[in-house]
Amino acid sequence: MSIRTQSQTIEKAKPQPTNEEAEKRLLEILKNHSDVMFFNHDAEGTLCGRPMAVARLDEDGTTYFATGIESEKVADLRMDPEVTLSMQGGREYAIVTGEARISQDRALIDQLWTEAWKLWFPDGKDDPSIAIIIVQPEQGTYWDNSKTQGLSFLLRAAKAALTGKEVERDPGDAATVAMNKKRGARV
Repeated sequence: MSIRTQSQTIEKAKPQPTNEEAEKRLLEILKNHSDVMFFNHDAEGTLCGRPMAVARLDEDGTTYFATGIESEKVADLRMDPEVTLSMQGGREYAIVTGEARISQDRALIDQLWTEAWKLWFPDGKDDPSIAIIIVQPEQGTYWDNSKTQGLSFLLRAAKAALTGKEVERDPGDAATVAMNKKRGARV
């Protein structure tokens, strides 16, 4: 909606989403991904990344991954637990930063166990080398480009072309969210 004055147009801005609304949208995007790129710093401080399958995603964004306790990434995470998770699918993108911790809690491993893990842990869920990386989120950012198609986008693009201005974006299309660190991960 525009309000015209003598010499200018004042656009009525759409409200920015609240942190709770943005966190809800971020979590919806995260739930759409079973694999992420997992980034951390190695022993030399070099940023390294690898694809990892998500074992579980909690309602607060806490994310779980299976790994071997003797792996290099476990040693790296013990020195520097700060990690970044990146995911992309279709027209949705998200990045979550947080702190990782390593668990060998047998009850948690039993809850998360899937037969697909036998490829890495042939002795099954009782394999003593299984460890779970638990990432407690601190901040997340998402970009939802799903509205960059269809009739609505064509109308916004036409308006931008006619006015020489940038295409209008909905404030909820992208946001950075402070994740609630007070909620604990369920085990």
